[in-house]
Amino acid sequence: MSRQTYRTELEILSDILKVISEAGVNGRFITGIVRDANLSHNGALDKLKKLIKEGILAMSEREGNKVFVITEDGIKFYQELRNFQELVYQIRVRPA
Repeated sequence: MSRQTYRTELEILSDILKVISEAGVNGRFITGIVRDANLSHNGALDKLKKLIKEGILAMSEREGNKVFVITEDGIKFYQELRNFQELVYQIRVRPA
């Protein structure tokens, strides 16, 4: 029996931020975030609310739908998060 690996909270947040940051100033609708970050609708909403509360994302409406955009603080946070993830990866694969 193979063991299924799950994403950590940080990996999920990183995936969300990647999807939204790639959209640039236009942001992303929830459907695109759910699809491209491989999340359930409710799971995505929960994470998005947390990121908005921390000022990492902003939400607006376009065409009657919610649009999520990464803030300047969010861009900085995402860059630091990627640096941290890269460091963790290097530590894991580096021979002892």
